Amino acid sequence: MSKKKEVVRSKYFTIDSYFRSPKAIQSVSQTSCEQDSVAIEQQKSEPCPVCNTMIYTESVSMEVHINQCLDAQESVSDTHAFLDTSFTSSLTTEATFTSSLDAQEYALEQQDVTTAECVTEQENGAKDENDNSDCSKEGSVTTDDQNRRILPSAWKSLFSLKQSNDNKRDILAPKNTNNFKAKIQERSNNAKTKPCPFYKWVKDTKFVVDAFNYGKIPDCDGYFLTHFHSDHYGGLRTRWSHGPIYCSQITANLVRQELRVDSRFVHPLPMNELYPIPGSNVTVALIDANHCPGSVLFLFIVERPNKTVVRHLHTGDFRAAPRMCLHPLLRQPDNPPIQCLYLDTTYLNPQYAFPAQEECIQAVCDTVQKEIMEQSKKKENTLSKWFTCKTQVDKRMLIVVGAYTVGKERVFINVAKMLKCKIYANEKKAKILHCLEDEELRSMLTEDPKEAQVHVVSLRDIRADMMANYLWDLRTHFDSLIAFKPTGWTYKSTASETVDMNFAALSQVIMPPSNRILSLSPNYESTNIKIYAVPYSEHSSFRELASFIASLDIQQIIPTVNISQKDKLFYFIDKWQQEKTTKRIEVVAYPNENYW
Repeated sequence: MSKKKEVVRSKYFTIDSYFRSPKAIQSVSQTSCEQDSVAIEQQKSEPCPVCNTMIYTESVSMEVHINQCLDAQESVSDTHAFLDTSFTSSLTTEATFTSSLDAQEYALEQQDVTTAECVTEQENGAKDENDNSDCSKEGSVTTDDQNRRILPSAWKSLFSLKQSNDNKRDILAPKNTNNFKAKIQERSNNAKTKPCPFYKWVKDTKFVVDAFNYGKIPDCDGYFLTHFHSDHYGGLRTRWSHGPIYCSQITANLVRQELRVDSRFVHPLPMNELYPIPGSNVTVALIDANHCPGSVLFLFIVERPNKTVVRHLHTGDFRAAPRMCLHPLLRQPDNPPIQCLYLDTTYLNPQYAFPAQEECIQAVCDTVQKEIMEQSKKKENTLSKWFTCKTQVDKRMLIVVGAYTVGKERVFINVAKMLKCKIYANEKKAKILHCLEDEELRSMLTEDPKEAQVHVVSLRDIRADMMANYLWDLRTHFDSLIAFKPTGWTYKSTASETVDMNFAALSQVIMPPSNRILSLSPNYESTNIKIYAVPYSEHSSFRELASFIASLDIQQIIPTVNISQKDKLFYFIDKWQQEKTTKRIEVVAYPNENYW
């Protein structure tokens, strides 16, 4: 029994450790749960890629902090009139960095989790750099003007199996949500209404996108919602009455079911066709954003008062793919240029060079097959099979995949398809999956955890202690477990590659990697449990953002994430836009319409 150093090999990215589990899970009698001796390794610190806070990477705090940054983007104070001027010459407001109410709502919902886990479950969006958040007042966050750090002491219990049965979490059970609503309502009543930042407004219109945290916005005729992640729907409540909400059908299902918003305000729009918004000068089309189920790009076609027509594209959160640039409503030169592109700039940084989703899914499937084959060989080599009663249950390997409330579905669906098995999710998660209008997925779901070989749990539950408890609860049917934690934020290029990309021409940035074969190695390994990190992201990588920009004729680009780092963002945006003027614009070469 040993713990191996985590390694994921590929020529175009490396991994910095973000997940350190206990060194070993000790074997004990069947009358007690497996125990764990915690060893906190030498602490290392590394800056958060979003807000530059120094975090101890040998603690789960790094992962939690990053997800918090990516889950609760807040506003930059500005006015609607700003949109009539150049973005690059007028952006002078200071970005705020505060946790969204929904991040707090999720933390309150998890009453059995340590108060330090004050973040939501989704990988999406990003926060601005200047952190004024009070999200972790009860946790272990200390602030210093010179060096802000998250201390690891509060996280020690998260890595330990030495927990009493009274404190043991039951992942299979639904969450307790009885006492958080009143606290959220109280915080909501005390919250001050912030002005809607400029980048939430769609130019030349009276519409906003993902702007529900600002109360009733003056002179706003409608609210567009790109997808059902809390940093985008934050502020949307059951008593919403500020105006119509336009979104995809899947997102509408989730808004009605999970937030219980009055259906009279929720207006699902059709996909891939132009739809005129009543009483306005705007026609809109929804295009799949390749982010999470229900996520869309909004293409706004606006007739100005002088009768000229302009086109604005809002990406929301998206994983850029060639098929978007090939879409009949976007492909150029068949269509006019994009006047304004509101761009998801979460990973507009050359250090983020994670592989394509398809490559990650294939690596997960290959790993599952390899592990199952190794397990079969071990069973064949033991003499115990000769003494086993024929009526005894043949135990299997359990595959557990971490997921967000909405997101990462493609990973566990493809594994289940390969194994031709059922998928188990707890009652709350299953209700959400039923909103996705995927009949094939519905047919694969089961309410019996012992029937399914693939289980879906919260991404934050993919930890050694939690997985040991999970396997123990199902020990009558499963004798081993492999878990996958799909997240892309820690998967970076090497330092030399990052420096090279900082100065590389656009034609070099968009070149595909020479080696696209991805192999996975476990972050944690014991006698019967292995945990793998997977560089699977639902945001665009640096190279994909470059390819998307290079494939379209765009007049102006407005970042919607990491606004406080505008100088860094516009270094690349302006450079690439300038290089495009010397060449014919066409879709960047691709191996498959689903990825570059």
